[in-house]
Amino acid sequence: MHEVPLPPAGWQAQLLPALDDLARRDPRVRDVHVHGSAAGPAPDLDCWSDLDLVVVTDDPQRVAHGIVDRLLGEMPPLFAINQGGTSTRHVTRLVFRDLRRLDITVTTRADDQPQRRTTTPAPSEDDPMETLINNYRFDAVLAAVKTARGDLLIAAHLTLQLARHILVAAMLLRDRDAGTNHHRHGGTKWDSWAQRAAPVPVTYTTTGITAAIRSCTQVFDELVGKWDQSLVGGHEPLLAMLRQVDRTARNPDANIPSP
Repeated sequence: MHEVPLPPAGWQAQLLPALDDLARRDPRVRDVHVHGSAAGPAPDLDCWSDLDLVVVTDDPQRVAHGIVDRLLGEMPPLFAINQGGTSTRHVTRLVFRDLRRLDITVTTRADDQPQRRTTTPAPSEDDPMETLINNYRFDAVLAAVKTARGDLLIAAHLTLQLARHILVAAMLLRDRDAGTNHHRHGGTKWDSWAQRAAPVPVTYTTTGITAAIRSCTQVFDELVGKWDQSLVGGHEPLLAMLRQVDRTARNPDANIPSP
């Protein structure tokens, strides 16, 4: 399996001019500026840092979609995406297969602050399992980043969410078999996947969390294969990130402290 390296140090500064140019190609864009850790001292950036960009315009929805379309045409292949917003503010978070991560806030306000997590998933595809795969990958990558940073509270929360994605995959398969999403009773073969998702490793240490993400990914892929074999795999960026977390994490077996 091809090893996916983490992005090199300083990739944010190297990419920023190209992103600025890409955003300003739209005449509706009034301003573009960087936010977050990339706006501060260089020592604050590391391989886990994303690049936060704020784009100011009177038409956030359409400008945001145009920026994303151009990005997808000029950047490496996409691994996962998360989008959401309102008529005055649209946030897109992208994870590329080379593990560079972008947060793009398109807003009507120049002083708007990017939010750290969007609540609306990427737009639905025709295949609900493809949408679920995207959501799984996005949460898994964020769980890995939080683990690397020692934020075990959020990392554990996100890792537990992966088990829920497994159950949703089983629910989709049950619905497809039954031809409906309305079920008065259980008792189908898919019910056993609730037990399959249960024995993941304890997730309250760094090594426990990375092991749990790997375990969940394996179980999730089994279910995906029962839906469509062509959708199985492709998790190399996530697995590479987990290996790097294991190599570099501080106090890898430290538990979440008791209150």
